[in-house]
Amino acid sequence: MNGKTIAITGGICIGVGLLIGLFHKQITSMIADVYKIYIKSNVAEFLQKTEEIAQKLSIHPNWLLAVMTIESGINHQVVNPNGGATGLIQFMPDTAVGMGTSTAALKNMTNVQQLDYVYKYLLPFKGKMTRFVDVYFAVFFPLAIGKPDTWVFETQKLSRAKIAAANPLFDTNKDGMLTVYEVREAMTSIARKKGLVI
Repeated sequence: MNGKTIAITGGICIGVGLLIGLFHKQITSMIADVYKIYIKSNVAEFLQKTEEIAQKLSIHPNWLLAVMTIESGINHQVVNPNGGATGLIQFMPDTAVGMGTSTAALKNMTNVQQLDYVYKYLLPFKGKMTRFVDVYFAVFFPLAIGKPDTWVFETQKLSRAKIAAANPLFDTNKDGMLTVYEVREAMTSIARKKGLVI
Protein backbone atom coordinates (compact mmCIF):
# COMPACT_ATOMS: atom_id res chain seq x y z
CA MET A 1 0.00 0.00 0.00
CA ASN A 2 1.54 3.32 -1.06
CA GLY A 3 1.17 6.73 0.54
CA LYS A 4 -1.53 7.78 -1.90
CA THR A 5 -3.63 4.72 -1.06
CA ILE A 6 -3.21 5.37 2.66
CA ALA A 7 -4.29 9.00 2.16
CA ILE A 8 -7.39 7.95 0.21
CA THR A 9 -8.29 5.25 2.74
CA GLY A 10 -7.75 7.65 5.60
CA GLY A 11 -9.89 10.24 3.86
CA ILE A 12 -12.70 7.73 3.43
CA CYS A 13 -12.49 6.73 7.10
CA ILE A 14 -12.58 10.35 8.22
CA GLY A 15 -15.49 11.03 5.87
CA VAL A 16 -17.47 8.06 7.17
CA GLY A 17 -16.66 9.10 10.74
CA LEU A 18 -17.98 12.61 10.09
CA LEU A 19 -21.16 11.22 8.53
CA ILE A 20 -21.73 8.92 11.51
CA GLY A 21 -21.11 11.83 13.88
CA LEU A 22 -23.54 14.07 12.03
CA PHE A 23 -26.12 11.26 11.91
CA HIS A 24 -25.72 10.71 15.65
CA LYS A 25 -26.20 14.43 16.33
CA GLN A 26 -29.30 14.49 14.14
CA ILE A 27 -30.79 11.46 15.88
CA THR A 28 -29.91 12.90 19.32
CA SER A 29 -31.61 16.15 18.33
CA MET A 30 -34.71 14.28 17.16
CA ILE A 31 -34.83 12.31 20.42
CA ALA A 32 -34.40 15.49 22.46
CA ASP A 33 -37.33 17.06 20.63
CA VAL A 34 -39.57 14.19 21.74
CA TYR A 35 -38.84 14.88 25.40
CA LYS A 36 -38.56 18.67 25.37
CA ILE A 37 -42.34 18.97 25.69
CA TYR A 38 -42.11 17.26 29.09
CA ILE A 39 -39.05 19.03 30.51
CA LYS A 40 -40.20 22.32 31.99
CA SER A 41 -36.85 23.87 32.96
CA ASN A 42 -33.09 23.52 32.41
CA VAL A 43 -33.80 21.60 29.21
CA ALA A 44 -30.30 21.46 27.72
CA GLU A 45 -28.62 20.80 31.07
CA PHE A 46 -31.17 18.15 31.98
CA LEU A 47 -30.75 16.29 28.69
CA GLN A 48 -26.95 16.49 28.88
CA LYS A 49 -26.88 15.16 32.44
CA THR A 50 -29.33 12.39 31.56
CA GLU A 51 -27.01 11.30 28.76
CA GLU A 52 -24.01 11.39 31.11
CA ILE A 53 -25.84 9.28 33.69
CA ALA A 54 -26.96 6.80 31.04
CA GLN A 55 -23.36 6.40 29.86
CA LYS A 56 -22.20 5.73 33.43
CA LEU A 57 -24.96 3.13 33.83
CA SER A 58 -24.26 1.58 30.41
CA ILE A 59 -27.84 2.10 29.26
CA HIS A 60 -29.37 4.06 26.39
CA PRO A 61 -30.48 7.57 27.44
CA ASN A 62 -33.80 6.97 25.64
CA TRP A 63 -34.63 4.22 28.10
CA LEU A 64 -34.08 6.49 31.09
CA LEU A 65 -35.98 9.39 29.53
CA ALA A 66 -38.88 7.09 28.62
CA VAL A 67 -39.10 5.67 32.14
CA MET A 68 -39.07 9.15 33.67
CA THR A 69 -41.73 10.28 31.21
CA ILE A 70 -44.02 7.37 32.02
CA GLU A 71 -43.41 7.56 35.78
CA SER A 72 -43.73 11.30 36.30
CA GLY A 73 -44.05 13.14 32.99
CA ILE A 74 -40.45 14.23 33.79
CA ASN A 75 -41.92 16.36 36.57
CA HIS A 76 -39.43 16.37 39.43
CA GLN A 77 -42.00 17.82 41.85
CA VAL A 78 -44.97 15.58 41.21
CA VAL A 79 -46.23 13.62 44.24
CA ASN A 80 -48.49 10.59 44.12
CA PRO A 81 -51.23 11.06 46.73
CA ASN A 82 -51.31 7.30 47.29
CA GLY A 83 -48.11 6.55 49.17
CA GLY A 84 -46.23 9.80 48.62
CA ALA A 85 -44.02 8.67 45.72
CA THR A 86 -42.20 11.78 44.53
CA GLY A 87 -40.23 13.06 41.58
CA LEU A 88 -38.71 11.87 38.34
CA ILE A 89 -38.85 8.13 39.01
CA GLN A 90 -41.39 8.37 41.84
CA PHE A 91 -39.11 7.77 44.80
CA MET A 92 -40.97 6.16 47.70
CA PRO A 93 -40.44 7.79 51.13
CA ASP A 94 -38.49 4.79 52.48
CA THR A 95 -36.34 4.70 49.34
CA ALA A 96 -35.49 8.38 49.74
CA VAL A 97 -34.50 7.87 53.38
CA GLY A 98 -32.34 4.91 52.36
CA MET A 99 -30.43 7.22 50.03
CA GLY A 100 -29.86 9.78 52.76
CA THR A 101 -32.58 12.23 51.77
CA SER A 102 -36.36 12.63 51.92
CA THR A 103 -39.19 13.05 49.44
CA ALA A 104 -39.64 16.61 50.72
CA ALA A 105 -35.99 17.39 49.96
CA LEU A 106 -36.23 15.72 46.56
CA LYS A 107 -39.27 17.81 45.68
CA ASN A 108 -37.39 21.00 46.51
CA MET A 109 -34.44 20.15 44.24
CA THR A 110 -34.16 21.26 40.64
CA ASN A 111 -34.77 18.61 38.01
CA VAL A 112 -31.02 18.51 37.30
CA GLN A 113 -30.13 18.09 40.98
CA GLN A 114 -32.64 15.28 41.39
CA LEU A 115 -30.93 13.36 38.58
CA ASP A 116 -28.07 12.70 41.02
CA TYR A 117 -30.50 10.59 43.06
CA VAL A 118 -31.87 8.89 39.97
CA TYR A 119 -28.29 7.83 39.24
CA LYS A 120 -27.67 6.81 42.86
CA TYR A 121 -30.82 4.69 42.87
CA LEU A 122 -30.07 2.93 39.57
CA LEU A 123 -26.33 2.39 40.14
CA PRO A 124 -26.73 -0.98 41.95
CA PHE A 125 -28.44 -2.32 38.83
CA LYS A 126 -25.64 -1.36 36.44
CA GLY A 127 -24.84 -4.23 34.10
CA LYS A 128 -28.25 -5.82 34.63
CA MET A 129 -30.31 -3.32 32.64
CA THR A 130 -29.94 -4.56 29.07
CA ARG A 131 -33.25 -3.31 27.65
CA PHE A 132 -35.78 -0.55 28.22
CA VAL A 133 -38.06 -2.67 30.38
CA ASP A 134 -35.17 -3.55 32.73
CA VAL A 135 -34.79 0.15 33.56
CA TYR A 136 -38.50 0.25 34.29
CA PHE A 137 -38.26 -2.92 36.38
CA ALA A 138 -35.45 -1.32 38.41
CA VAL A 139 -37.94 1.36 39.41
CA PHE A 140 -41.11 -0.72 39.58
CA PHE A 141 -40.01 -4.18 40.77
CA PRO A 142 -36.25 -4.84 40.79
CA LEU A 143 -36.63 -8.60 41.28
CA ALA A 144 -37.98 -8.81 37.72
CA ILE A 145 -34.78 -7.57 36.08
CA GLY A 146 -33.40 -10.19 33.72
CA LYS A 147 -36.15 -12.70 34.45
CA PRO A 148 -37.73 -14.79 31.64
CA ASP A 149 -41.08 -13.86 30.11
CA THR A 150 -42.97 -16.43 32.19
CA TRP A 151 -41.66 -15.15 35.56
CA VAL A 152 -44.51 -14.10 37.87
CA PHE A 153 -44.37 -10.98 40.05
CA GLU A 154 -44.55 -11.95 43.71
CA THR A 155 -42.53 -11.89 46.92
CA GLN A 156 -42.76 -13.57 50.30
CA LYS A 157 -44.65 -10.55 51.57
CA LEU A 158 -46.67 -9.68 48.45
CA SER A 159 -48.82 -12.28 46.76
CA ARG A 160 -49.15 -12.41 42.99
CA ALA A 161 -52.87 -11.64 43.34
CA LYS A 162 -52.25 -8.50 45.41
CA ILE A 163 -49.64 -7.21 42.96
CA ALA A 164 -51.97 -7.86 40.01
CA ALA A 165 -54.89 -6.16 41.77
CA ALA A 166 -52.76 -3.07 42.42
CA ASN A 167 -51.63 -2.95 38.76
CA PRO A 168 -54.66 -3.96 36.65
CA LEU A 169 -53.24 -2.26 33.55
CA PHE A 170 -50.53 -4.91 33.40
CA ASP A 171 -52.79 -7.92 33.98
CA THR A 172 -53.77 -8.06 30.34
CA ASN A 173 -55.26 -11.56 30.41
CA LYS A 174 -57.03 -10.93 33.74
CA ASP A 175 -55.75 -14.09 35.39
CA GLY A 176 -54.87 -12.42 38.68
CA MET A 177 -51.11 -12.38 38.19
CA LEU A 178 -48.48 -10.45 36.27
CA THR A 179 -45.73 -11.93 34.14
CA VAL A 180 -42.63 -10.26 32.75
CA TYR A 181 -44.11 -10.68 29.28
CA GLU A 182 -47.33 -8.84 30.18
CA VAL A 183 -45.55 -5.92 31.83
CA ARG A 184 -42.97 -5.65 29.05
CA GLU A 185 -45.63 -5.59 26.35
CA ALA A 186 -47.78 -3.10 28.26
CA MET A 187 -44.84 -0.76 28.88
CA THR A 188 -43.72 -0.96 25.26
CA SER A 189 -47.26 -0.15 24.14
CA ILE A 190 -47.51 2.82 26.53
CA ALA A 191 -44.16 4.18 25.33
CA ARG A 192 -45.17 3.90 21.68
CA LYS A 193 -48.54 5.54 22.24
CA LYS A 194 -46.73 8.49 23.83
CA GLY A 195 -44.37 8.64 20.86
CA LEU A 196 -41.35 7.83 23.01
CA VAL A 197 -38.16 6.49 21.48
CA ILE A 198 -37.08 3.24 23.16
